[in-house]
Amino acid sequence: MKHNCKMAVFGLGAALASLGGLRSSGAAATSIANDESAVVDGWNITAPVGVSLMVTASGSEIFIQKTADFTELNQGLQVAFQPVAGAGSAATSIDFTNETIEDNTEHAFGGIAFILMNAGSPNATFTSEFAPPVGAGYDYGLGILNSTGDILSYNGAQQTGQSSFWGSSAPGDNLLISALAGSDFSFKELIDSGNGGVVGGGGPPPGTVSLPAAAWQSIAGLGGLALIGVARSIKRRII
Repeated sequence: MKHNCKMAVFGLGAALASLGGLRSSGAAATSIANDESAVVDGWNITAPVGVSLMVTASGSEIFIQKTADFTELNQGLQVAFQPVAGAGSAATSIDFTNETIEDNTEHAFGGIAFILMNAGSPNATFTSEFAPPVGAGYDYGLGILNSTGDILSYNGAQQTGQSSFWGSSAPGDNLLISALAGSDFSFKELIDSGNGGVVGGGGPPPGTVSLPAAAWQSIAGLGGLALIGVARSIKRRII
């Protein structure tokens, strides 16, 4: 029963994204979801399971309405953008006009990071960001963009079972990616689970670790395990 409810919520989000996509452009909309791929304006776009996209194109820009359904922690929900060989000039701007992020993990979110994983050259970068969304069951602070323009993180809180709504009709409230000729990248999101603090507290819940710090802690932890293994190996050799 619970699984059916989750699927119903995801389907509703996809339907709303579809209507928004039709409003954003007069061009025909392409639906991409759940491990499907489609070519739009020189890009082969692939959406993983749990992601629904409604894509339209106009001139040198692609407009995307997105719904992402997180059912487990540590999901990346990676959307791939690969240039199509021989397609001629492709769109150079990827515009996420809005996104619905659903928390069906049974854990509250303490933050979220939007990440570009580049495989081509030049790198794709964020050039505009969502205004911090606030609503029933969620509250995020201002976005923090790293120096290379490929990680955009938001601290905040989102309660389990709630959906947050990013982007609006306000000018500039969109997530814009510059993807010049030669770019080849994936776009994913990572969730910081936090400790389930009260939404609306004016910042991340107590004990929440920012996403960049959490990533470094993971790396440090792996390094520590490696050092322990080396130490044990040396000890055996001495004995």
